[in-house]
Amino acid sequence: MADIPAEGTFHMTLINNTDIDVYGYEVSYSQDGTRRGGSGGGQYADNSKIKKGDTFTLDFNQVNFLPDKEVTFVITVFTGKHQTEKVTLSSPVTTMVSNLESTYYVKIVGENKEELSIN
Repeated sequence: MADIPAEGTFHMTLINNTDIDVYGYEVSYSQDGTRRGGSGGGQYADNSKIKKGDTFTLDFNQVNFLPDKEVTFVITVFTGKHQTEKVTLSSPVTTMVSNLESTYYVKIVGENKEELSIN
């Protein structure tokens, strides 16, 4: 069953396709070179690992973005419990904000912390 975001919002669904321990994610975003905000981070309530193949969805609202401007999302992966270790992916995700009311899927791949990237 597809989850349709509420009007004026969109989801970013991160898909863990890595071979490392992942405990959570954080996403910050910017437009026109200015940081506009972030997700505040997300993890399972019991601090358990996000297993390979699991998805984790973060919600965003259009009021936080400049209309009709490209937005760049920087994704950080927490590789230690309680957000003690993290890796920021070197390749950000860039899209147009006009793609609201949809779900944007991002597959994170890599065999070790140094090779994490987006597929």
